[in-house]
Amino acid sequence: MKVVHVIEPMSHGVFIWVIDMANNLVESGYEVTVIHSLREETPENWRSLFDPRVELIHVQMGRAINPLTDIKALFRITKEIKRIKPDVIHGHSSKSGVLARAAGFLLGQNKRTLYTSHAIHYPLIKQPVKRAIYKYLELVAYWMGGTIIACSKREYDIILDEITKGNAKRLACISNGIDLKQVMIKDYAKRNEKVRIGVLGRISNQKAPWVFASIANNISKNYDNVEFIWVGAGETDDEQPLRDAGVTITGFLDRDSALEVVSGLDIFLQTSLYEGLSLALLEAQAAGVPAVVSNIPGNDEVVQHEQCGFVGDDEEELTRFTERLIESPELREQLGAGARLYVKQNFSFDAMGDKYKALYKQVSSSPTPEVLPANNS
Repeated sequence: MKVVHVIEPMSHGVFIWVIDMANNLVESGYEVTVIHSLREETPENWRSLFDPRVELIHVQMGRAINPLTDIKALFRITKEIKRIKPDVIHGHSSKSGVLARAAGFLLGQNKRTLYTSHAIHYPLIKQPVKRAIYKYLELVAYWMGGTIIACSKREYDIILDEITKGNAKRLACISNGIDLKQVMIKDYAKRNEKVRIGVLGRISNQKAPWVFASIANNISKNYDNVEFIWVGAGETDDEQPLRDAGVTITGFLDRDSALEVVSGLDIFLQTSLYEGLSLALLEAQAAGVPAVVSNIPGNDEVVQHEQCGFVGDDEEELTRFTERLIESPELREQLGAGARLYVKQNFSFDAMGDKYKALYKQVSSSPTPEVLPANNS
């Protein structure tokens, strides 16, 4: 079976997801092509992360909406897909998801087109006009056909209400999963000199770095045995509140180095405004690091409150839960063990991969495919 992935955000979570899926598919005998963009933060060794059997085609798509750039990208993507003649077209994230579905529509392959959102974010856009434009594009792309795949149950509910208007026929839910063999397990026999609190991800508006900075600043005033770390980098303006609060910013690290730093954390503090189902959070929990996270779709599915960590509704709660963990090494170890067990039981890559392969088989062989229902996550 031939599968084409279309991805613009070649960095961080979505990028890692596509690498792992593409490599797994070729190992299982699939023919895989990845049509991709490049970003400033794309790792220099990005090619080496893919199995050499994966065909890589560079088509620059751009993050922002730009009619000229987007039309050029659509023309190139459509041309490549027509040449490849895939059984499945799979778009990822908002921009490349729209372009993949548009290409499928133009080629009459819309029933064989899938779109994994990895996070529906337009409801949180503050500017009304921009928010309306992004929602309109999602609606148009849905009209063009294909199946939408939510990666968390709450995201499924949002899409069902906002995009498909209650129609579940072309909507599925498959929770993200991670390869547990890649995760470095936290060694609780080794104690850091200070309680190390951190997060992994690009420093951007999505991650609400100003909230992380505020929590770091307030806690540091009351505790002298803590240090805050952000594994990643971003624009100077986004980084500045963190630097002002004394947060250590590592810059972009390769995957192994990033996972090593995460496994050395005592608390994983994530203040995001939105996520799909965060791979970084899954990796931290799988490493046995207890988490304190914002109450958004996806987070509450990974972090079982008071079993794997804590889910907070606002900055005050996030601060209070973080302080509870700072004060109790025993609680950190207890919740870390619960987190690792829960991820192992519910978010393995193998389980996720099998569900995607089943869906690939359905959409490639059936003219009117029956997609996986929400309870198959």
